[in-house]
Amino acid sequence: MLSLSDNEFSVLNFLVRNFTERLTIRSIAQRLKFSPAGVFNILKKLEKQNIVTGEKLGTGLFYSINFENRIAEYLAKIVLLYSEEKINIDVSRLKQANAAILDKKTLLLITDSVSALDISISDFDVITKTEDEVVEMLKKKDAAALQLLRNGTVLFGEDKIADIIKKCVSRF
Repeated sequence: MLSLSDNEFSVLNFLVRNFTERLTIRSIAQRLKFSPAGVFNILKKLEKQNIVTGEKLGTGLFYSINFENRIAEYLAKIVLLYSEEKINIDVSRLKQANAAILDKKTLLLITDSVSALDISISDFDVITKTEDEVVEMLKKKDAAALQLLRNGTVLFGEDKIADIIKKCVSRF
């Protein structure tokens, strides 16, 4: 049975949300304010379980989530749903969409079709995109889309978001 400490969960969350970056032990440790030795131990444990993979390029060893592993994909979906922020939105109004990500000022709704959803929520910019449009935005490293993924909370549709990330991972 797999159990994760809070720090292991944080490292996984960081890897999933920052999938476009080449991440070393040192860069992960600096950004999470963890010790490099601690991150090393976490990544080695997760690598042994085939949840993350390390890719050697030159003298660097870069880590990423292994979306080919079903457990890793499942854990990615869990970390996408996790948020310490209190969300106060009635998501039943949004269920026409396949997925929703919310940050402090933007709500991204992901739909199957190009038809726009007529949803407005006070205090939020509501953006509606198809799955293909979101994939293209992430592949082009659109700053707003990446920021939303890094800092936002997935309200629902974590399967769809994980699939989108998985489609983009092979590109980076």
